[in-house]
Amino acid sequence: MSLAAETRAAVRARPWLLRALRAGVVNYTAAAEALDVEGDTDSIATALRRFADDLSPGESSDRDVTVRMRSGVGLAGVDVDDGESASNDTETLLSVGDAAIVTADGSLTAIVVAGDVDSAALAVVVERLAAENVVVDAAGVAGDELVVVVPRRDGANALRLVESALESVPS
Repeated sequence: MSLAAETRAAVRARPWLLRALRAGVVNYTAAAEALDVEGDTDSIATALRRFADDLSPGESSDRDVTVRMRSGVGLAGVDVDDGESASNDTETLLSVGDAAIVTADGSLTAIVVAGDVDSAALAVVVERLAAENVVVDAAGVAGDELVVVVPRRDGANALRLVESALESVPS
């Protein structure tokens, strides 16, 4: 494999570096020194510059969404046979395997986003919450709905952060 190919593979293994290259905010020499690529630092930096030149610029879009907060959600078991939550008087917001986030008297808050959502929107939302040190207990996206579950005390802050994150989702 050529040095250029190795460098590109190393960048693709680090999505944050790929986004930074698209945005044009990379110190190529520092990035070259940080990568696990065998070769001269200047040659790796040159390969990074050429790779950045070949990338389309990072573009983002504003999403048409409705964001709402549901307090008091909790974790419940799901009956695997019928897909229903353990209690019939609760609504399932998100389920994976035999665990579900349901509307109940729980200590969690769900941020529910309806509209133009996808995995890219979910990634931006989770990254934004992590950057602000908001713990994400569960998250998922399906169809036109995205759900992020956080501790109740972080609910209002998470709502604002989710709205802000969805103002510029990379295309």
